Amino acid sequence: MNLPSIDTNATASLLLETWRSRNVLAELPASIRPVSLSQGYDAQDQLFKAVGCERGGWKLGVGSRAAMDTAGLSRPLIGQLDRVRCHESGVHLAWSGPSPLTIECEIAFIIDRDLPPLLGRTIQAEDIRSTLLTFEIVRSRFINRKTVGWPSFVADNVGFEALVLGPSACSGFSQQILDKLVETTVVSVDGVERSRALRGDLATDPVMALQSLYAHAAERGITIRAGEVISTGALCEPFDLLEKGHVIQARYLDRELSFSL
Repeated sequence: MNLPSIDTNATASLLLETWRSRNVLAELPASIRPVSLSQGYDAQDQLFKAVGCERGGWKLGVGSRAAMDTAGLSRPLIGQLDRVRCHESGVHLAWSGPSPLTIECEIAFIIDRDLPPLLGRTIQAEDIRSTLLTFEIVRSRFINRKTVGWPSFVADNVGFEALVLGPSACSGFSQQILDKLVETTVVSVDGVERSRALRGDLATDPVMALQSLYAHAAERGITIRAGEVISTGALCEPFDLLEKGHVIQARYLDRELSFSL
């Protein structure tokens, strides 16, 4: 099927203007609205280029089996991490604007070697330098990111606002550590428990998410670089914050990840 072409530069320009103004859109104008995920990723690339970002890694979203089935997706949605918006635990983040922030505690991997695009690439132990937890802060440029269509949300860089990185849970990759993170992680807001790990079809499989990124990178001719962070999608149930003045904390194993707004 032939899809209508759009000017993805114009799509990116409007999203960038919206991002900088801290405003939100009901939807993209039909003339520049991506109608396929491929067009959405083209616009995302243009947005990332226009902002002048240095890529620090990747984020995945809508990645649980239940979420993908509901959304009609065959793999998670993928966004790019702006290096200057990736922070160490304990950071205070400024927040202004009309839209709420969605907080997602996630399992992440740091890549240990360059991975050139390769169709059928599988995960090898030597690919992964370390495993850790992150908080991803999602702030879409849309009033309701779930109603504008997934290509538009992809163009919006899957709503990436910031990432906070915790201390390493282990060097390399360990399924045992992944299982312990599911068992032990507790997220609190201002000292009050807010969420724990999702289970079953509601849970994101971090290994599947990383494999999906490999496939995405191969299809788009992207090299995943050593040192990049791959935040794989929600480990714990996400939640929204509607105002600043909070401390958000995750405890896992004998470690702590936190930030404030």
